[in-house]
Amino acid sequence: MSPRPKRFRRLKEPPYVTGFIPENEDFDNNDYVNLLYEEFEALKLADYDGLSQLEASRQMEVSRPTFTRIYDSALKKIAKALVEHKKLVIGGGNVVFNDKWFVCNDCRTVFKENNKQKNNKSCPVCGSENITPLQNADLTAFNIRHRRHRGERFKDTGYCICPKCNRKEKHKRGIPCNSMLCPDCNIQMIREGSLHHLEIIEKLKNK
Repeated sequence: MSPRPKRFRRLKEPPYVTGFIPENEDFDNNDYVNLLYEEFEALKLADYDGLSQLEASRQMEVSRPTFTRIYDSALKKIAKALVEHKKLVIGGGNVVFNDKWFVCNDCRTVFKENNKQKNNKSCPVCGSENITPLQNADLTAFNIRHRRHRGERFKDTGYCICPKCNRKEKHKRGIPCNSMLCPDCNIQMIREGSLHHLEIIEKLKNK
């Protein structure tokens, strides 16, 4: 008898970051702990938003015992990453978002489906058709290939920028640029002058 298929866990939106690395960078880049989207969401709802486990389970559309298992798994993974100095990669799992989100496999742009343009077939920034629904994307490859250069740090100044229309917003300390969605393009904004931003500029020049 085949096992029962897992129910999708519902998330309002994806996390704004794809992972974390130890500050001293004394870690194996290929040895990481994978925190699933539903595990991140369980921590957010219970410990950041302050919901009861029953309230959080309803939001994720799972039973309370299932939510407890997801939450406990998240705690164990974070403890393992902290104690063993491992990189933490966020992604994967059996989830569905309230909106359709995609990631470009060529320029790493993350964008939400534009209601005016259904059935997105290409990246709105670089035009590549090599896009993947975000919940199915393997973000591990991005984290390994695009890890920040040693010692690269941003000051608490500068701008968040849309990689498509170049709309700028003053960066606010403590708030990641990619937590902002461009109101015109439905694309996650990135830090102006970051490696990701420079890579996109280079790709567009070469087109």
